[in-house]
Amino acid sequence: MGPRRAITSCMLLCFASVALQATYSVAQDASTQCVTLHSDNGTIPGTDQSANPYEITVQAEAQDGGLETATTYKVGQRIIVSIELKQLNFSMSFSDVIIQARESGSTAPIGSFNVTGSRFVHLDCLNNPEGTVRLTQDGRTSSVKSTIHWRTMSPLPSIHFIANVLSTSGVSWALGSNRIDLDTSLPTVVCPTDITVPAGPSSNGSNVFWETPTCPSPNDTSELAECDHVNGSSVDTLEHAEVSCECATAEGVSRKCSFYISVIDITPPVIRNCPEDIQVNAPADTSFVEVTWPDIIADDNSGATPSSNNTFPDGSFFTIGNESATSWFWDASGNVAICSFAVTVIDITPPVIVNCPSDIDVNAPADSNTAEVSWPRVTAIDNSGAIPTTNSTSLSGSSFSIGEELVTIAFWDASENVASCTFTVNVSDISPPVIVNCPRDTHVNALSDNNTAMVTWSDVIAEDNSGTTPTTTSNVVSGSLFDIGETTVTISSWDASGNTATCTFTIEVVDITPPVIMNCPEDINVNATADNNTILVTWPEIITEDNGGRPPSVSSTLVSGSYFTIGGETVTITSEDVSGNTETCMFMVTVYDVTPPVITNCPEDIHVNASAKSSGVEVTWPGIKAEDNSGMTPITNSTSSPGFFSIGNETVKVTAFDASGNVGTCMFKLEVKDVTPPVIANCPMNIHVNVSDDKDNVGVIWPDIQVKDNSGTALLVNSSSSSGTVFTIGEETVTITASDRSGNVGRCAFKVVVHDAEPPVIKNCPEDIHRYAPEVSSSVRVTWPDILADDNSGVAPYTNSTSPSGSLFAIGEERVVITSWDASGNQRICSFDVEIIDIHPPVIRDCPTDITVVAPDDSDTLAVTWDDISADDNSDQVPQQTSSSNSGDWFVIGRETVTNTFTDDSGNSASCVFNVTVIDIHPPVIRDCPTDINVVAPDDSYTLAVTWDDVSADDNSGQVPHLTRSSNSGDWFVIGRETVTTTFTDDSGNSASCVFNVAVADVTPPVIVNCPMNIHVNVSDDKDNVGVIWPDIQVKDNSGTALLVNRSSSSGTVFSIGEETVTITASDRSGNVGRCAFKVVVHDAEPPVIKNCPEDIHRYAPEVSSSVRVTWPDILADDNSGVAPYTNSTSPSGSLFAIGEETVVITSWDASGNQRNCSFDVEIIDIHPPVIRDCPTDINVVAPDDSDTLAVTWDDVSADDNSGQVPHLTRSSNSGDWFVIGRETVTTTFTDDSGNSASCVFNVAVADVTPPVIANCPMNIHVNVFDDKDNVGVIWPDIQVKDNSGTALLVNSSSSSGTVFPIGEETVTITASDRSENVGMCDFKVVVHDAEPPVIKNCPEDIRQYAPEVSSSVRVTWPDILADDNSGVAPYTNSTSPSGSLFAIGEERVVITSWDASGNQRICSFDVEITDIHPPVIRNCPTDITVVAPDDSDTLAVTWDDVSADDNSDQVPRQTSSSKSGDGFVIGRETVTNTFTDDSGNSASCVFNVTVIDVTKPTVLDCPLDVIVSTCGSDARVSWTIPTSLDNSKVTPTVASSAIPDSYFTLGSHTVLYQFIDGSGNEASCMFTVQVDLDHDCQSIPLAVIVACAVTLLIAGIIIIVCVMCIWRKRTSDKAWRERQLPWVSRGINVPHPSENTPPQNVAIPLVDTSYKRIDDWGAGFVNLAYAESEAYQETGFQDAKHTSLPHETEDEHGYASIGEYQEKCQALPEQATGNAKNTNRAAESRIVVGNETSQKGNEYFIYHV
Repeated sequence: MGPRRAITSCMLLCFASVALQATYSVAQDASTQCVTLHSDNGTIPGTDQSANPYEITVQAEAQDGGLETATTYKVGQRIIVSIELKQLNFSMSFSDVIIQARESGSTAPIGSFNVTGSRFVHLDCLNNPEGTVRLTQDGRTSSVKSTIHWRTMSPLPSIHFIANVLSTSGVSWALGSNRIDLDTSLPTVVCPTDITVPAGPSSNGSNVFWETPTCPSPNDTSELAECDHVNGSSVDTLEHAEVSCECATAEGVSRKCSFYISVIDITPPVIRNCPEDIQVNAPADTSFVEVTWPDIIADDNSGATPSSNNTFPDGSFFTIGNESATSWFWDASGNVAICSFAVTVIDITPPVIVNCPSDIDVNAPADSNTAEVSWPRVTAIDNSGAIPTTNSTSLSGSSFSIGEELVTIAFWDASENVASCTFTVNVSDISPPVIVNCPRDTHVNALSDNNTAMVTWSDVIAEDNSGTTPTTTSNVVSGSLFDIGETTVTISSWDASGNTATCTFTIEVVDITPPVIMNCPEDINVNATADNNTILVTWPEIITEDNGGRPPSVSSTLVSGSYFTIGGETVTITSEDVSGNTETCMFMVTVYDVTPPVITNCPEDIHVNASAKSSGVEVTWPGIKAEDNSGMTPITNSTSSPGFFSIGNETVKVTAFDASGNVGTCMFKLEVKDVTPPVIANCPMNIHVNVSDDKDNVGVIWPDIQVKDNSGTALLVNSSSSSGTVFTIGEETVTITASDRSGNVGRCAFKVVVHDAEPPVIKNCPEDIHRYAPEVSSSVRVTWPDILADDNSGVAPYTNSTSPSGSLFAIGEERVVITSWDASGNQRICSFDVEIIDIHPPVIRDCPTDITVVAPDDSDTLAVTWDDISADDNSDQVPQQTSSSNSGDWFVIGRETVTNTFTDDSGNSASCVFNVTVIDIHPPVIRDCPTDINVVAPDDSYTLAVTWDDVSADDNSGQVPHLTRSSNSGDWFVIGRETVTTTFTDDSGNSASCVFNVAVADVTPPVIVNCPMNIHVNVSDDKDNVGVIWPDIQVKDNSGTALLVNRSSSSGTVFSIGEETVTITASDRSGNVGRCAFKVVVHDAEPPVIKNCPEDIHRYAPEVSSSVRVTWPDILADDNSGVAPYTNSTSPSGSLFAIGEETVVITSWDASGNQRNCSFDVEIIDIHPPVIRDCPTDINVVAPDDSDTLAVTWDDVSADDNSGQVPHLTRSSNSGDWFVIGRETVTTTFTDDSGNSASCVFNVAVADVTPPVIANCPMNIHVNVFDDKDNVGVIWPDIQVKDNSGTALLVNSSSSSGTVFPIGEETVTITASDRSENVGMCDFKVVVHDAEPPVIKNCPEDIRQYAPEVSSSVRVTWPDILADDNSGVAPYTNSTSPSGSLFAIGEERVVITSWDASGNQRICSFDVEITDIHPPVIRNCPTDITVVAPDDSDTLAVTWDDVSADDNSDQVPRQTSSSKSGDGFVIGRETVTNTFTDDSGNSASCVFNVTVIDVTKPTVLDCPLDVIVSTCGSDARVSWTIPTSLDNSKVTPTVASSAIPDSYFTLGSHTVLYQFIDGSGNEASCMFTVQVDLDHDCQSIPLAVIVACAVTLLIAGIIIIVCVMCIWRKRTSDKAWRERQLPWVSRGINVPHPSENTPPQNVAIPLVDTSYKRIDDWGAGFVNLAYAESEAYQETGFQDAKHTSLPHETEDEHGYASIGEYQEKCQALPEQATGNAKNTNRAAESRIVVGNETSQKGNEYFIYHV
């Protein structure tokens, strides 16, 4: 009953606070002036003590800045502001409520207060000199400018604000610049505070009494105030009545106060039949059951049926557990009565296990004696719907030891019903042992005096996952002797289960001792004989030994008794044993050459003259020959080689030397004389220069004079005038001479002519002139000073001007050009601008004044007119007029400025401006104003989008009126009623309005949006209940107003273990109700408490045992359920514990499956060390000769331990280990798992009796000296001394590596001693050879020179070659070409060789390039040749003398010729070019023309004889064979005739002329006579026949004329067609297409020619002949005819081409003819002739006129 009592108390307090919320108080501050604000649904009487009346304005300002209410009240009036919100389609807020005080009749406020907050219970006003109200709410200060937030409700309640001005005597309220004095002499009335009384327990009302207010006066007399309620009258329950009392003075000034009376009901309803607690059993297959009880009834003293609600209605379903069913009853005053009883559902069904595993068999892994075993998660289901609690003796994924183990899994539900499942886990061992230290393959060296070696390795250790040591065997034991070669060792290990593992490794014994060469020879030096380059050399037989006992093989690069050539050669002897170990021995055999070479043909002295074209002459002598005993051709060198020698005397020295530096010499003299004078190469042409800059002379410069001379030496050059000399106007000759050293002189002369080219100078060219035109004229007379000009000739120049000074200039800009020229025609121009500026604007006539008119009712425009406007200008031109509007234009409503602007050509403008105003006085006309609209709000919103037809309006202005709406169609309207106003205003301010109402009704209940899901919580901390919290309930309603929310239990209520339903209801002001229910389930989650968990236990193991039995007190555990929990332990008390530490885990769990663990450690301590068996005594041995170590063995040492385990063994050395020379202590320590240890200690001593061995004694060393030195530092590898002791050795050497050795031979001796004073020795020789070549100090750079114009070679010199050698003796030097040699044109490499007495050689090389820049000189170039062609040919063989050329290179230049002498030349002109090119690419050409003239006339063939025919009529058709012609040019001559065959001739004699003209204009003609006679034998034709024929001919003529006119009309439609009268007759016909019956695209016009037949049949294969012609002609005949044959490129199946192809190919011919016609000013024509050569069918002309 405790929770029900708490809930009842809470609800009573809640309803009491709601009832008392209507009580407010008026805050008064006796010492300050303040405005206090109260807020409620009622009003509070106010008191006004102000003497001076002023007004108070209260405004509520919306968030968007709009004012919802603005009302002004006078002093003494009650101030009530009602705020209604509109269009609340989202959560809105209001900004500050502003209260202003201002003087009566004034708009300037004297004080303002920002009031914040909403529904203030108590607000205090604090003094603030700034006039700002700071409010407190429930004792907390609010921010001055915070925002009033209104909850979303519909409809929004009316909130009333009352403002009272309170003050005391003598205090004034001053704000800003205004001051108000307050008078305290007025009456004051003080009302009681608000009164609240309870209603009777059986009544709904009460009589209320109060103390009537009094009215004090200035003389301290009082009277009762008059109140509008009777003291002691009855007031109904829930009524909130306002009592108002008033005091008045005789002057009529009154003051009022008011208070509120409230009667409340505090009696709760009475419940009649609250049920007792109920218990039922849950069924086996579900967690819930239906429970019923009688209806619960309650009464109330108000007589009205109380409202009710419950957590569970009768017949609800209850789940397993305890749940409280609660019913509430409350009256209209909020008094609550509660009925609560428990419903318990009991669970008696155990869980059901759905997937108990079968027995499991697994194999243990190779590295463990346990295996991790997993099985699918075992699950169970329970009728309670909750997941049962589970526990298992072993968890899935646990490690299981090898063997078999039983697993048990138990499940129990919250009601302690239990089910279990068991299965077996079997772990098998299948893994073989693991050999952990299998030895690696071993490579050892055999002893230096034996072929075996002893090899040992560490004991092999094997481990097994079973934890026991496996058995191990080996086919070969450690410490055995192994022969040279490779042996495989196999170790096997197996465990108790028979699993076997093997390990193999190899032992390789290697022989590394090389053989020993006992008698290596010393170096051998011999001299070659004078007549041979070889000599026989011998040495003793080589003797070798090897430690293997078998003689090694011996090989040598050269054998004793071999012949050696001059020079040094190394002999290498190699000895190799059967194991491939080698030893080498080297010595040098040197054969020296001491015999010099012999020169066999030394030349005599030579004397020659230099050539005229060169500075020297080519000189030759026989090649130098030398012999040497070495059999090699000696190297020969000469101070000069055969070739070009410059003018002068020279001694030539020839040297021969062999490779050994032996030298032979020879000398002779050479003399070259110069007899050729110099040549001035660039004598200038005559020079013409002009003087300028007012001078009569000028400096003349010409290129530097270049003088060439064959001597190549400096020349003496003289000139009558130098380049840069000043020459006066006139002509002067300059002479230049050049002389060489031999007195030969060359000359050159040219002329210098100086011309006068200086123009006159205009001295006073005027600046640009600017003048202003007068207001009444368009031109101005302008003058300037006379023009002055000078000329360097001293004669006054001529002067002219385009406009003289004093001319009249019109308005605008004009350029004046003045020209001055002297008698030599030199001219100078001066120009300036004369600008006449017009600054006078036009003068306007008749500008109108402003015009005002009224627009018509039905239009926004009106036509307005005014008189024409004109203007005059001083320029006498009519100004250009522009107007923004013209008279008679239509003007729209409003004001428009009309501007007429007049602008003259100078840009001066004047404007006439006036206004045209069109006035609109007609308001818009509204269309389709809606009626009132009633709608219902949607379920999910307090707003609704309301639409209506658009309201429109028309206006006479034609413009859409400006539209303002209080709301738009489609706007959202809140629940309630709202007036919509739509106003239309035109641009002139005329307006009309449409007004209607929109009402939105609410019918939707509230929605609880976050009704909690069922809540499950656990109790802990040894409790059986818990406080349950859920989020604040959020209720949404489309009204947006405050809702009444009731709850069966509040968040934070304490719930006992079990299940309880919580019900929540929400009601809006429209009576719509929403509900929500959820369950709260409290679970027990508190694990048991183990009360006596043992501390860690420590025991000592005995000396002879590995385990101890350990006990501890029984484990005690409690559970908050009151039922003893289950307890289990990993090891029970009294178990045997082995040496070591083991954790014991005790688990206790209750019936709900809550589990708690307790653990402690049991440690069994072992303090007894192992016992050692068989410890050896000290051991003494001798080290072998080739090692500092020896394998030493002893019997294994063992030990026992009380733990029963094999102790851990550590050894400083193992039996069979290698011990170094010296004494070493061996310690074997046995340690058990507890860290107890025992040791066996003995010494092993190894003695050393073997001396050290120098392993890398160097062979004899041969080195060369370089870098100009006579000694060298010799380095050999660091001496490596091997000793079996392996310790540091004392090494001494007679010379150290790096010592500087002079040239020669020296023996180095090295000794090594070990610490045991054993000594080893080694010696070798160091031989230093001179191998440094000489140094050439001044090797020349590459040399480039130009060959002279008259020679092919140049003598080139360079400084004497200097060379040094480190031996201090000057080395020999030789050059392939000595300095001063002649070098031919081209590039030649000069190689200089220098060598010392030791044969060391250095080479230096450079290039000498002689460049030829002179082209060949052509001899006998022919002039142009003209010949006449023969009569019978177009070609003629033309000959001329051979053309030749010389070149300074002395080589014959390469000749190319476009034609050769004797070639045939065709008629016409041909250019012949002979080009000569030398090897340097320089070329010169000989060019001349060969012209073959044709003077032979064409030959006419088949010229017809005179033709005589007779006719019966006036004419006759005459035919003949067309004559042809031949020409020697082989080009068909052009033919023209006065008539063609098949023409008609009239009676009489006619001459026919054929003219044939060849390409050279030679002309031949053929002429014969056609005689037409009347045949007198013709018979008379009857008249009827004649008439019939005449008619027929007339009709045919008419048809022909019509056809011709049609064709002519078609032809002449093309403007490009110009038909000319041909000298023959032509007629037009239609030619059928070969495959269609339609006419072809081109019109065919046949020529009248009896030799050609008309086309009658277009069968396939008729066309195999085609040619095209294009020509320009005059009336008298053809001129410039062109004839082109067309090839048969495309053929049909018969091999013939189509006509269409030729029509396409000949399209270009008209263009050719047209071009020809342009050149001759003649008409042009093209045609194609096609046909068949054999049948003579189909010949036709296609005429294309251009």
